[in-house]
Amino acid sequence: MSYNYDQCVQSIQEHRRRAYANASDTTTADAAVVAITTSTPDLEALQQSMDEFAALSKHCPMTPLLWMQYAHDTEVLMEGLMMLESPSAEGGSDQQQLQQRLQQMQAKKIALESSTGILELALAEFPGCALFHLYYLESLADYVYQCEGLRQLNGECGAVGMEVDDRQATLDRLSAAFEIAWQSVGRGTHVNEGMIVSEIYRLHGSFLLFRLSSVVAELKTGAADVGMKSESEINTMLQQLSTLFQKWSKTPMGEGSNDEMMQDLEYLWDEACSLLLSLYDGEQEKLKRKQDLEAQKVTLWANIDGERKKTSSLMNILSSHENEVDVAMSNEGIALPKWSLFPHQPDVKMGDLNDSNIGRHAQSLKRISSKWNQILLGDEVRFLVGLGGSETSRAFLKSASILQAVLQCTYQDKAKKGNVVDSGHSPLEDHVATYKYSLISSMYERALSECPTVESLWVSYMDFLRGEWIRLRNETRKPQTQQQQELHFQQQQEDLSSALQSTSHRAIRNCPYSSSLFEIRMTTLGLTSMSNLEPDDITAVTQEATELGFLDNNRGAMLHLRLVAILVVKRRLLGLVSLQTTATVNGPGKDYDAFEEMGSFNRKKSTNGVIVYQSLNPTVMEEVQDLLEDIRDMFDEADTFLFKSHPTWSEGRVSFWKHRALTEAYALCPIGLALKKSSQDDDEMAEENEAVADKEAIRCFEKLVKAQKPSHPDSWREYIRYVSASHLYLVGNTNNSTQSQPDGIAAAVSTLRITRGLYHRAMSYVKKAGQETNATVENEPSWMVKGIDSTMSQRDYDAALSVLSREYLEFERTAGSEESLSHALTLVRSKLADWNPPLAPVVAMATPTAGNLEESHGKRKIETNNSTSMPENGPSVAADEEEHDTQSKSKRAKVKTNLKQPKKADGVHKVRLGNMEYPAHPYTIHVSKLNKATQEMDLVDAFRPEFGAIVHAKIIREKLFGKGGHHTHGESKCSGLIQFEERMSVEQALLKDGELKVGGKLIKIQRSHMPAVGLVPSGMHRVNPKGEGKMSKRNNVKKGSTMKVDTNESMDTEEKGKKGRANSDQNNKNIGVTSPSAISLGVLSFKPRGMRKAKISLKTNKKQE
Repeated sequence: MSYNYDQCVQSIQEHRRRAYANASDTTTADAAVVAITTSTPDLEALQQSMDEFAALSKHCPMTPLLWMQYAHDTEVLMEGLMMLESPSAEGGSDQQQLQQRLQQMQAKKIALESSTGILELALAEFPGCALFHLYYLESLADYVYQCEGLRQLNGECGAVGMEVDDRQATLDRLSAAFEIAWQSVGRGTHVNEGMIVSEIYRLHGSFLLFRLSSVVAELKTGAADVGMKSESEINTMLQQLSTLFQKWSKTPMGEGSNDEMMQDLEYLWDEACSLLLSLYDGEQEKLKRKQDLEAQKVTLWANIDGERKKTSSLMNILSSHENEVDVAMSNEGIALPKWSLFPHQPDVKMGDLNDSNIGRHAQSLKRISSKWNQILLGDEVRFLVGLGGSETSRAFLKSASILQAVLQCTYQDKAKKGNVVDSGHSPLEDHVATYKYSLISSMYERALSECPTVESLWVSYMDFLRGEWIRLRNETRKPQTQQQQELHFQQQQEDLSSALQSTSHRAIRNCPYSSSLFEIRMTTLGLTSMSNLEPDDITAVTQEATELGFLDNNRGAMLHLRLVAILVVKRRLLGLVSLQTTATVNGPGKDYDAFEEMGSFNRKKSTNGVIVYQSLNPTVMEEVQDLLEDIRDMFDEADTFLFKSHPTWSEGRVSFWKHRALTEAYALCPIGLALKKSSQDDDEMAEENEAVADKEAIRCFEKLVKAQKPSHPDSWREYIRYVSASHLYLVGNTNNSTQSQPDGIAAAVSTLRITRGLYHRAMSYVKKAGQETNATVENEPSWMVKGIDSTMSQRDYDAALSVLSREYLEFERTAGSEESLSHALTLVRSKLADWNPPLAPVVAMATPTAGNLEESHGKRKIETNNSTSMPENGPSVAADEEEHDTQSKSKRAKVKTNLKQPKKADGVHKVRLGNMEYPAHPYTIHVSKLNKATQEMDLVDAFRPEFGAIVHAKIIREKLFGKGGHHTHGESKCSGLIQFEERMSVEQALLKDGELKVGGKLIKIQRSHMPAVGLVPSGMHRVNPKGEGKMSKRNNVKKGSTMKVDTNESMDTEEKGKKGRANSDQNNKNIGVTSPSAISLGVLSFKPRGMRKAKISLKTNKKQE
């Protein structure tokens, strides 16, 4: 990416600081009035901040606070520019001042229209931010106020104002915004942000009073028909107000948020009643209407009290989890200053702003911009700026997981009891059962507004939405689902589909460095758009990941994304073919991932209906053919990517060709062959197409086994599995005559011969077991070792070779002769001769034979020496060796391989210098392309943290010779030697060739034939773990065989000759007679070096006793 986020944000804040240098001092005045009158902001600085905002929004999504500042600056800038063009009306006539006021309101209306459009885009990014919703609703309500003022001022000036349709559309827009806000923040997911939620409720109540006052005003002036609106519109307004009150009482909010709720409800209800009673002139009608309203109030207040009691219990449960979130946010310094967020503002009288001609209820919709100055103009604001980290995200995930567990219990209870209502649930269970998955979605959206860059939050949210989508799809497919319920499920599924696609897009925008999110986006597109999936939409995701550039250095992730894209399109192909070629009695056809019973082999009756197979229609056949070509084009693009970007990456090529070979073998070739057969009736042409289809799969398998040298045994196993399961008698036959092709009977034996030939090739291409120790790969990505990319992390080579050998022997036992089995045993022995498998408890069952038939009926005696006679190749090879033990070694067939004959130096890496080869030093690497200023400690600091302990690092320098033959070291040759303590450090360092930087330059890493230091002290190289070396084992043997001897009776080693030796022997005999307990040490411990064959008897002479 070509931008610096922190630098862009700092530049924006600097421009805004200059723009509001004068206006920010007036904290109690309306910011709009300040911009119009005396302290106008610096419009040039605002324009520069707007340009920075636009540039930043193109690169990445902005945080909620940046979006609010962007909308605010847009509003102030547009209003200021429009007022600069209007002439001043100071000292003019009343008509000129009215015209000036009209221009001000027109400028404010246009500015609010632009800012609310920006806020709508921001709400699409962060729909779970309660403060965001409040600012947007107040801005939109202010827009309604400005439109209402323009409507009245235009009437006074004689100009044409807003039309009725435009006004109604604006009111409907604000009503829809309130409904969206309640779905996002009004369901109990913002308990500790109750102050903000209460502000939204008050604003909604004021808006309903404004609409009611407008209807009453129209009825009083006669602009509307009294008979139509007195019963319909007024009752509708009262019903909406009652619904708002009940919703308010059901919303759990934190302590202090509900203290003034009843006062607000009393005020709103009394205002509504006074408006309604003003319509009646007669005292009796007014009294009757008043009694009806009081009765409605009593009933409504009783319901509100009951709901408040339930909400109080629910709030106590949710508050415990909310408190954990608050603590986490406080620890990370991003908590909202709840009670000091909006400072107390005195009631602003609209008459002071020359708005006395606008209704009182319309004035309540005007936004008081001064209360937002602390948020929008402050420099030390840390909340809602995307600084939420791991602690806050874990707290949100814990709350969401608890709600998901309750939701799953609700689904299980419903499945068991049906639609029976159970009143024994807790308040939390009832609350979750009411809102279902939308409640949990609101919790995730709130978490994402605080922690937009935490990858785990996005992954968990996407997994939850996909699980709900699959559940609704399964509910729709159930036969017992009624039509009305099916339509309801389908509507919910469509809503979830749009939520999945928008969420996956937002996830990539916020975390463009995550390969997991790119994968989820592709699989989501395949899941939600299965019926109309376009391969171009999938490849566009891969192209987006490439263009962003965050994954350029992660070659595994880039290959993984290409393979996932192919997998998604392949699923679309299989699903299309499966659903269009089958049909059942109970419903549509079978999907490709469903189960299908074996027909006559299954005695149970099918519960899913009888499957009826049918042919594809021409339109579907054309679509299938297009998908086949698209998949092969995607494979070709991935192959080109590997060839151009990573030509020497053998593991990646193995993974790619394995996926392509399996896809061609089990999906593309069979489907393509069936399409050609259905379009051509000629038998000879059909056989030729079958040969071409098989050749394509064989070509991919050949590429697979040759992609890595030596080949991995698992690659050959996949190849042999495919060949042994199909009749490939046409492959390789250029002559299409009948005599050169086997018929059905000959094809069966031909398949056996082909399989045997592949086994022989496999054993020739693989290397011997035990020749290399596989390095353990640490910090593997989350998508490795699972899913479709399990081949990216191959299993142990020796274990795979053992499985391949065992399968080869089983094949020869089943379909081979004695000679072929003997030949297979020879090959297996040659490959597994040096393998030392890890010891594991093996329970073997003895097969009774004629010799031990009687012993097989009772308990057999375990022979302790059996374990030593078992060869290292495994029990299967041991059994074969027992069967062919009589075979002479000289008559065994020689192994013919295409590999070089092993030499004593095999397994030792070589370093080539000119025409000579030297054995590589096992602990040292040679680094080149260094900076001339690089020193030895720079190499130590760069390599030790990543590859382990270092014995010595040396920079190779020029030698300068002086007088007397002495030399000194000159400047660096830009190369050096690094000697490690571990052999594995060398292998790990070689993998970073061309990727590691030292001194700001990419360096080249190679093996070295010479060490970095000539003489290494003993113990510095860790050849074997401590206690397992050669000398340690010798010492242990010596310690075990040493006998305790009295040192006072030791032999005098200075005496030599026959006389001395005779005296020593006599002394030993005397020791044996007089002191047997002292015969322990002297003779054996101080034995001269030349005495190796002489043995000293330590037995006492009983006859002498």
